[in-house]
Amino acid sequence: MDEKLKPFVPNPVMGGLLGLCPLVAAADSFADGAVIGLGAALSALALGALLPLLRGVLPQRLRSPVAFILAASLAALYSVGVEAYSPTLASGLGLYLPLTAVNCIIIATLRHSLRDEGSPFPWLLPTAAGYLLVALLLSGLREFLGTGTLTLPSPGSPSAIVFTQVPPLRLLIAPAGGFMLLGCFAALYRFVLRIRGRRIP
Repeated sequence: MDEKLKPFVPNPVMGGLLGLCPLVAAADSFADGAVIGLGAALSALALGALLPLLRGVLPQRLRSPVAFILAASLAALYSVGVEAYSPTLASGLGLYLPLTAVNCIIIATLRHSLRDEGSPFPWLLPTAAGYLLVALLLSGLREFLGTGTLTLPSPGSPSAIVFTQVPPLRLLIAPAGGFMLLGCFAALYRFVLRIRGRRIP
């Protein structure tokens, strides 16, 4: 099959600019990015598996309220799990952990799953994986260039690997630096897609 005609799901961050707020505001360390990206990805996959079941059980008018309650419950459960795993990480991320319930990836999953459109997994799997990958790359590069360290999401207190005492770009730790780096990522992503003959819808 021609490469241009194959089914294509663009990366949600690089292609759709979705779920940016936690990535540029809170994910200034690799550990934070891993927790945020994993939370959004796991919650979206769980919703994608559970919500289609509601279509055959609940009437139309109750599907949306129940779906949002389920999304909020999953986010709360994930927050409790992170706090049990590493109280330091949970405290540092603060409000961004429960806000997983209204992440753009979660909202897109809710909208798709509540319609009678079959299984959401053909697009949900690459979307969740793409969001997690960008969260890891962006947060890791921000921390490495901004502080010269790499913080691992270990139990209890996260451990940091020190690479240099003189970080080259301290600006990247700030939200403004996160937006700048994300803009470079998005430009490179679109450039690669253009070379491959792909167009983002």
